[in-house]
Amino acid sequence: MSTLDTPGGVRDLDPQRLAGWSALVSAWMDQMVERTAGQVGGPEQVRFFNPLRTAPPGPLAERRISWDAFPRPVKVRFPGDPAGARRAADEFRSLGDYYGVTFYAVRDGEAQEIVLRYRPQDEYCEWFVERDPETGRMRRIVFTSEGHEYWRFLADGTAAFPDAGVPPVDGDRVLLLRLYRELVGPQVREEDLYFDTDIAFRQAADGPLRLYRRQGAYNPYNVWNTEAGLAHLTHPENSLYGEVSLAAAASVPRSGADGTPVTDAGRLVCCAGLGDPNRSSDPTISTDVNDLVRRGLSVTLRDPVGLYITSLDDAAVSGPDGEDVSGWWRPVRGNDGLILRAEFAPPPEAAFGLEEVLVNGLPLATGGQLAEVMTMSLFGAAADRGHGAPAPIPCDQRCCAADDNPDVLRLVAINAQCPEGWHATFPEATAESSARRTEAAADSAAARTEAAAVSEARRANSAVRRPELPA
Repeated sequence: MSTLDTPGGVRDLDPQRLAGWSALVSAWMDQMVERTAGQVGGPEQVRFFNPLRTAPPGPLAERRISWDAFPRPVKVRFPGDPAGARRAADEFRSLGDYYGVTFYAVRDGEAQEIVLRYRPQDEYCEWFVERDPETGRMRRIVFTSEGHEYWRFLADGTAAFPDAGVPPVDGDRVLLLRLYRELVGPQVREEDLYFDTDIAFRQAADGPLRLYRRQGAYNPYNVWNTEAGLAHLTHPENSLYGEVSLAAAASVPRSGADGTPVTDAGRLVCCAGLGDPNRSSDPTISTDVNDLVRRGLSVTLRDPVGLYITSLDDAAVSGPDGEDVSGWWRPVRGNDGLILRAEFAPPPEAAFGLEEVLVNGLPLATGGQLAEVMTMSLFGAAADRGHGAPAPIPCDQRCCAADDNPDVLRLVAINAQCPEGWHATFPEATAESSARRTEAAADSAAARTEAAAVSEARRANSAVRRPELPA
């Protein structure tokens, strides 16, 4: 293998830009291997590899990893109220609140507070309902699983990712605008897609103003990707970089306080801080990757690296009198079954509209109803490189459950107390486990104090902290 392909194998890029994209994804893989190795005591503990750097001795065995498309973090906060969960999933949220900052548009030295919005649909699937402006009736529901990084690359090339350390390759803004007009609508203007001022932020009201994006940089939260349309994912957790990070971190086996392997999805995510324990995606991905490693295999992500819409359950969707509406589902972006974008819309000859469609017996009113019967997937790959399974390491984090809703979890450092209104869950997070972690770190060539190790892990996992704003 000499090049990593574009997500979904889309044929957007010329050879030079394809090489630039490949170099970017390869750099992310290298960075995640290095960072994970630094957190767990050395590279011998990590069984994730970059297929461009390491040729496996034989063919790669593929593994499909799947989960539900509706955002579970929203669902668990509305127990017994699916309609409330669907409404909440359609409400935009503040990016500043997510990161714990306030954003400002800076023009001529003056800073004006602004709000950047994202969708709370965080299972690597987001949707938009297009409506008739006169009647308000639904015209189509669009779904995407396409990460923002690819679109930032289209706009600004490798310069959009200065920390990757890859050779410079220009973007293609003409192509970016063409794709927006094809996928969202001909009304999209080029100037709508870019910040028209410098964008800065403060972490405290009296704190310094720090640059986030320069004037002219691509704006992933532009109106045609939020309130008025959908081109790609907006949720901060819905990223290709996060997919690579999670897969690398999950390639390290873990053990509980009694030394037994941690294999249960919820416990594993809490034990190692592998993403968000409330999601469907992160625990599923982590457990499947970890299972392969415990079998003595090394793992990677199958090329092309991406998150994909796999299927819509036709049996759950019908017309008002049981009519077959499977033909209303149309993949529109992605190749060879790797769906990045799909639409659900009536054909011109349809005798009824979207409002008359039934999903599990209920009239279709929100995109979330279809997301509830959709499946998302990524594709891992594994190879026997003759290393065997590494020795499991102890937990360095744990979970707390909300007192009023035990299905809602939050990650904390291994020795941290659960905050008020929360209680400890899962037995892996114990003082004994913490002592094991400290002892292992002391014997490591990369020994650090436990506090530093926890801090490193917090920076690596978005669910443990409000992450620093991405470069």
